[in-house]
Amino acid sequence: MTNKILLAFLTFLTLNCYAQSKKINDVNTFILRNTGAILDKNKDVDGYYFYYVVDKLKKGDREFAIQILDKNLVEVAKKSYVDNKYTFLMKSSFNNQNMMFAMANFKTKEINLLSFDKQANQKEVINIPLENKEIKYLQLMQQSGDFNVLFPVENKGFLFNKLEDNKKIGYSLKYYPTDGGKAWEYNSPSDSKEIFAINPIEVNEKVVVALESSKSSLLSRKFMLKTKVIDVNTGLLLYEKEYSKNSKPRLINNAFLDKDNNVVLMGEYFKEGDNIYSDKSLGLFTEVIDITGKTIKENFTSWLVDVAKIAKTKGNYIEDKGYIYFHNIARTNNNEYYAIGEFYKRTASASGIAMTVLGGGRSGSTVTQLTITNSVVFKFDSNFKLTGIQEFEKGKSRAPSLSDFGSPQLNAHALKSYGAFDYEYTQLDKANDRFYACFIDYERLKGEKNKNAFKTIIYDEGKLSEDKIYLASENKEFRVMPAKVGNILLLEYDKKAKEINLHMEKLNIN
Repeated sequence: MTNKILLAFLTFLTLNCYAQSKKINDVNTFILRNTGAILDKNKDVDGYYFYYVVDKLKKGDREFAIQILDKNLVEVAKKSYVDNKYTFLMKSSFNNQNMMFAMANFKTKEINLLSFDKQANQKEVINIPLENKEIKYLQLMQQSGDFNVLFPVENKGFLFNKLEDNKKIGYSLKYYPTDGGKAWEYNSPSDSKEIFAINPIEVNEKVVVALESSKSSLLSRKFMLKTKVIDVNTGLLLYEKEYSKNSKPRLINNAFLDKDNNVVLMGEYFKEGDNIYSDKSLGLFTEVIDITGKTIKENFTSWLVDVAKIAKTKGNYIEDKGYIYFHNIARTNNNEYYAIGEFYKRTASASGIAMTVLGGGRSGSTVTQLTITNSVVFKFDSNFKLTGIQEFEKGKSRAPSLSDFGSPQLNAHALKSYGAFDYEYTQLDKANDRFYACFIDYERLKGEKNKNAFKTIIYDEGKLSEDKIYLASENKEFRVMPAKVGNILLLEYDKKAKEINLHMEKLNIN
């Protein structure tokens, strides 16, 4: 009897260990962003999906595959289908019920939204025709490799953000339910003489928080910026906030819901009369707004006084350390907030200056760059008062400025979509009151070869610590993804061998 129990235990252990690595073969073409984690209702990792080209067929067709693994890397389903070679994946997303893939084909002038359930069973295809002007805009987005078009609404549906070719340029937010709810659209004015664009910065089961910008022409440097809050169930505008140059100039970076379902806006505030696109901010602000649009409370944290005092920095904190791009806000069980970010400064670019000199000023290169340095975490209490700052050392990385004009903050917002920062993701573990904020750092080591390091800032029992794993990925494309709590998933794509290798690694935490 004892031997049988031991054999059963060893069999279980062997299967469990085996499931922590996986190889996907016959991968003809794969782009790292064409994969993602499947999350459960508690936002824990429940599995993964992969989209790739299996084979090149006759007459310009391609065989595509969608493969789904569970959280232990065991295959759940795999489906393949044939499409035109000009079709490419713009964006993929998962809303805990379904996966949606936004597929574009500029030759046939259309976008098709393909959706699948967790067993890879395909749902009805949604076809969106494209106009010539819309295609030109999407081709510009294609250069960055990031299409800001598809957003999951947890357990409800998907939101698609489409450029509209009307009298000038507008937008259309299109909501597609997966729970049997009502589809809706929210559009910019079709008869307006202004150019409109919208960027959803928070999409949840209650509301869509989006930043709408408008200007008279493409070359105009005068913007009007509004924050719109839309009911995700009906598509109706609940309220909007306008922060103008002469009345509360603010640059909003983050939005989320507090424990009472109020909308919290967080960003940088400026002096009255300052331009948020060119002037320096005075500090950070938070604004809590109820469902009617009424401001419940505001909190202001100045760089010069409040931040410098806690950081024990003489003078202006920003001039000393640099600006901060906050990627995410994590709320703990005791209702404290941790803002996770990276320092950056605008500096001179030697290569940009050289290209400009060689090109006689006509090279098109910028002479400045963003230099990104350490990670930093700001701690706020339940009333959003700053109570702590903790910095984590990280090597420098650089990204050419998109423009030498405008503020460093404006360039940082634009470069975020180009993957300029080292931040990867934040994973919450509500059951154990932990969070994991993850970065990739290129370490320059003395006396040995430089290495890529995956660094994780871990919040546990009220304290922050850091764990590090070196990534060995010579001549291979790699990506690090969230895994079941306390682990990470290392993905390597070997183009020559036409395979994807997956390996789960445990973080250094009990």
